[in-house]
Amino acid sequence: MNMASEKAFVIDPDLILLRVPYLTREEILTNLGRKLEEKGYAKKGYTEALLQREVDYPTGINTGTIGVAIPHTDAIHVNETTIAVAVLDNSIEFEEMGGMDGTVDVEIVLALVVSDPKVHLSFLQKLMGMFQEKETLLRMKEAKEPSEIQEILSKLI
Repeated sequence: MNMASEKAFVIDPDLILLRVPYLTREEILTNLGRKLEEKGYAKKGYTEALLQREVDYPTGINTGTIGVAIPHTDAIHVNETTIAVAVLDNSIEFEEMGGMDGTVDVEIVLALVVSDPKVHLSFLQKLMGMFQEKETLLRMKEAKEPSEIQEILSKLI
């Protein structure tokens, strides 16, 4: 899938946070959500919807190496399709996706902000494939500049 066909898709370097020292998932989700609202990618209320959806449908994924989370909301909270990324200084515990009743020590958070449900599903599938590539996750974890994350993600779209 070429997400460029959804002309609004943007990878904004201002939404790529590297080596951030958050202590809780609520803190990181609130920060990402507010940034997305402030920049106009998400509607007012997005942050609360993001936090609530994480409670209802956890997004932690145990990749076997670096734990990731892919929080997101319904399309009604989205103005423009993008992705916000936080590479954490320390791992944060997220509940495991799929109701596994386990937790995952997450080091990379990829907040999806997608207005088209078909694009959302396709991008989610591409991310899941990327999570199988240990070298790619390690490159993301060790990135020193937002442009390095942009380059990795642009290959998915």
